[in-house]
Amino acid sequence: MTKESPLRKIIASLQKKISVGCLDKAAIEEATKELAKLGYQYDDDRFPPLVGTENFSNNSSDSPQHLAEALLWKLGKWKAYKKFCENYAAEHPAPTKTDVVFYAFAMHLKDKNNPIYDQHAVRSLWAIFGKLTADERQKCKSLLFDTKKKWKQSGSGKSAIDCYSIFVKYVNDLVSASGGASRSELDRLLMPLGQAIKESTQTHIEFHALCGWSSSG
Repeated sequence: MTKESPLRKIIASLQKKISVGCLDKAAIEEATKELAKLGYQYDDDRFPPLVGTENFSNNSSDSPQHLAEALLWKLGKWKAYKKFCENYAAEHPAPTKTDVVFYAFAMHLKDKNNPIYDQHAVRSLWAIFGKLTADERQKCKSLLFDTKKKWKQSGSGKSAIDCYSIFVKYVNDLVSASGGASRSELDRLLMPLGQAIKESTQTHIEFHALCGWSSSG
């Protein structure tokens, strides 16, 4: 990955816009379109719009009651599904380090002001948001890189909950300063950007080079 690569230019542009407080709706749309030209874009067929999710209810029982639940059972996701339903229905749910992505999604379904969170989104935020503290960057590194400093298959580890809190805080800052961009529009940028970064780099050193950072951290 060279300094002048198209992906590097997109990241550098986003970094600059954020640093001067002008990552507005137009800038988010422009970066999203540039990513699409590179083959990275939100998959509307795989992830169709979520409508009326605030009115969902937890009707799950001890065994599958319809085809969707039966498929989750077959995929070995029954316990994860049950915990997901509990988080959605609970008045004061709390994440654990092993289910924070599903917890975050349940919170998003209940209230769209809660952002969708996954490894790609937090990787993107780390890359473009220069205001992360050294401790916050270290937690992102622990979440996303293994002991050989290569990307993990998915975000995991003791910093998972902290990284979710970091992500929510700064996404809220970006949306507040965007002058009209929605969390959905930001999500449609962060997800494919994170995918592009992961597929274009393998190691922590390569990631640093892509982001234009002069020192390790």
